Amino acid sequence: MGGYPIILDLADRLAVVVGGGAVGRRKVAGLLEAGARVRLVTREPVPPGCWQQPVELRLRPFHPVDLDDAAIAFAATGIAEIDRAVRDAARERRIPVNLAASPADGDFALPAVLRRGDLLLAVATGGRAPALAGVVRDRLAAGYGPEWGLAVEIAARLRTNKLTASSENVYSYKVLADLVDNGLIVLLARRDETGIGHLLTRICGRETTLAGLGLTLPD
Repeated sequence: MGGYPIILDLADRLAVVVGGGAVGRRKVAGLLEAGARVRLVTREPVPPGCWQQPVELRLRPFHPVDLDDAAIAFAATGIAEIDRAVRDAARERRIPVNLAASPADGDFALPAVLRRGDLLLAVATGGRAPALAGVVRDRLAAGYGPEWGLAVEIAARLRTNKLTASSENVYSYKVLADLVDNGLIVLLARRDETGIGHLLTRICGRETTLAGLGLTLPD
């Protein structure tokens, strides 16, 4: 499977998951994290307390009407005949659909994802070797800790403040690369506010401080 990578905004949009086993429940969890409204169609009992957010449960076999109003669909029953039926019904409604057991037979494949705040790293193998994508994701996790989420906050505030030629350094890829190359991530991991302040001032200009960006480091 080739493909074009995108990040979908599913906030308050309906996602339908068919199949309530371990795979389907993981899909539900990821969709809830993305802010979607989720409808789960399953004949299997769902353990209580799986999710803190509300999920619409339809405890019965799949029917095409379960896709009504859906923006996206996931077939995760593990039964090829049912998953294909979900796919066909979704395509009739022009709803993009993923088949967990055979991504190449659906409209898209899901990457292995690592989230660090608003930083999202995705690893994909075109649906051919999802377990390997997971291995690569786990290797990346060791090198990209929660401090990278804080780096996103700093970069976003710099961008919002629109460093211009009137500043001592224009907001750019080079500015951000210089911050990272000169130890920003290490300083964030140490919660070294003084060191971060000195680095921001040196790279971005005298007036650039955490306080000036409206940021404080978490404990």
